[in-house]
Amino acid sequence: MDDITEIFDLQKIKSTLVGNTDQIDTKTVMIAILNTLLHLNEKIEVIETDVKKIEDINTKMLSVIARVSEHEELLNDIQINSKVVEESVESIGKIINTALNHCDRNTDSIENIEERILAIENGGKSEQKETIKQMQDTITDLKCRSMKNNLIFSGLDFQQNEICDAKIQNFLEAELGINYRVSFGNVHRFGKPGLNGVRPIVTRFIYRREMEHVLSRTYKLKGKKFGISEQFPPEIENKRKDLYPIMKKAKSEGKKVKLVRDKLYINGKLYYNTTASNDQTKEYRDVLLSKNPPRTITGSSPIPPRRFKRSRNDSVEDENKEITLSTHM
Repeated sequence: MDDITEIFDLQKIKSTLVGNTDQIDTKTVMIAILNTLLHLNEKIEVIETDVKKIEDINTKMLSVIARVSEHEELLNDIQINSKVVEESVESIGKIINTALNHCDRNTDSIENIEERILAIENGGKSEQKETIKQMQDTITDLKCRSMKNNLIFSGLDFQQNEICDAKIQNFLEAELGINYRVSFGNVHRFGKPGLNGVRPIVTRFIYRREMEHVLSRTYKLKGKKFGISEQFPPEIENKRKDLYPIMKKAKSEGKKVKLVRDKLYINGKLYYNTTASNDQTKEYRDVLLSKNPPRTITGSSPIPPRRFKRSRNDSVEDENKEITLSTHM
């Protein structure tokens, strides 16, 4: 409405100037024109300000559009990655299903084996007892073989977030003077806490000669709180504990002593622990006699049964393997 009013005012001034040329002062006319131009200039400045605001808005909109485009690209990448993850999950699911199927089959096999063992144990026949004895010996032998490169380190303090293989490496260098890098397999704490309240560390050595080198230097731990010993299955370790006092006594008498698994050799002769082994020997001998009864000859005394003979595997291992005494014995 203001713009229209101004136009009408200009027309009115024009008509006045045209109709009353003599009556209007030139100065007045110029002032009126100048005022009108100033007013128009103010309007133009307002318009320019509004145009600048529009340009700023346009710039911001372009920036928003660019960001939206970037987010769209990121969203596309996320969708692609999501598809890859879904495919990976499906693949892992198939692998897990396959593993579960194998576990089920293994479980069935184990159950069948357990049932057969129970049937053998409940049979009560000499052949079944012999089979059980052979299976137990085989399992014990397999356990020993799996632990043959294992050493147990006791007395090492526990630290939060400790790295056991680095702790053992530092221990070997500090206490035994072994300065080269020893190759380890699995190294971890296990079992129950010892006398100092911490669990021992079992260490698997990659190379047998490095383990034997460590055992050969355990004499340096004499009088200290630390201990190093070979790892054996519980059934072997229990038998060894019964032999430790006898071995100490024989050693104090200056005799040559070797402890191979659960067999003690004193001056090259196998020591028989009669109090612990009589029952086992009698049981096994009864099994042999039930299968091969002693022959008799007319007019002569019965031929005595053949003396119990150790298996070839045991005799070979006895000849080839020596034990280094544990420092904590």
